[in-house]
Amino acid sequence: MSERPDPYAILGVTSDATPATIRKAFRDRARSAHPDLIGDAGLATMRSLNLAWDTLRDPVRRAAYDTSRLLAGHAGLSSAQQPAWTGAAGRPPGRPSGSRLDSGLYAGWTLGEVARHDNGYLLWLADRPEGMPFADEIRTVLEAMRPAANELDRDKPRWRR
Repeated sequence: MSERPDPYAILGVTSDATPATIRKAFRDRARSAHPDLIGDAGLATMRSLNLAWDTLRDPVRRAAYDTSRLLAGHAGLSSAQQPAWTGAAGRPPGRPSGSRLDSGLYAGWTLGEVARHDNGYLLWLADRPEGMPFADEIRTVLEAMRPAANELDRDKPRWRR
């Protein structure tokens, strides 16, 4: 199975390049490889340049690509070898708080974002080896979300309190 080429390498920029640097690199390379200038020999090069530009010009696509690269690097896997469900929860909802998860269903999300969306996942993650680096932070987040004892008692009949 062929892996998608690295857009940073295609454009000849580093992964921390600014959007202006990426745009300049794309335009410079496109000028020298455009099929109108060099004929059909430039078609394949222009396709790869356009794909790289399309990935890196949009901040959301660039962040998704960077996250997939990071995950592949940590796991020692190419993006094609990762489980299909990695990052399946989609884009984080916003309001990031806490450490960012680099694997699993909520890859790219912070612990606070996961807690607001699915705190059951944090309970599950706390017992897993992947969650060990975040154990203290998960415990803190879950404690902050736990309702106070008197709030729980409010729903009980008075004689059960």
